[in-house]
Amino acid sequence: MRVQEHVKLSTLAAAVSLPWLGKDVWIPLTASVLIDVDHYMWHAVTYRTLSLRAAIQYFGQADPPQHQEMRLLHHPLVLGMLLLIALRTRSRFLLLILAGLLFHVSLDIVHVTQMKSLKQSLSEKANDICPECGEEGKALQLHTVHFSPLIVDRYHPRNFVVLCPTCHERAHS
Repeated sequence: MRVQEHVKLSTLAAAVSLPWLGKDVWIPLTASVLIDVDHYMWHAVTYRTLSLRAAIQYFGQADPPQHQEMRLLHHPLVLGMLLLIALRTRSRFLLLILAGLLFHVSLDIVHVTQMKSLKQSLSEKANDICPECGEEGKALQLHTVHFSPLIVDRYHPRNFVVLCPTCHERAHS
């Protein structure tokens, strides 16, 4: 899911929760948006650079590698430890941070599930053949043809196509 979508959905959730949270609504909103700093930290440590441009370029690849290490703040163990600390200390602040983190992770789960389903159905429809070059194989990748500004229309099959890795990389250049 793109950062812009996380920001929009987190802001919507903050607006809905405003009557209950009042001035504290910024805490889960900020946590939900800033959780992805773990991706940047992973990139900075792995590639020994603080260049934001290099990180954006890396994560903007056609099909960037996915490593569990780059999602440290998303990990259930980290979230569980935060819950234990929040309950032990009776910290409303930590519980609100946890709520924001969990909201973000739940959006990620929905996104990954939808994208896997789209990839599978479009690959089956294409008979595992790249529509661009005709290469046959199981390594087809999902490419966004049209990015819908409407979140409800985001996962419609007409917005995507499956391509072989070579054609997918070419489509991004």
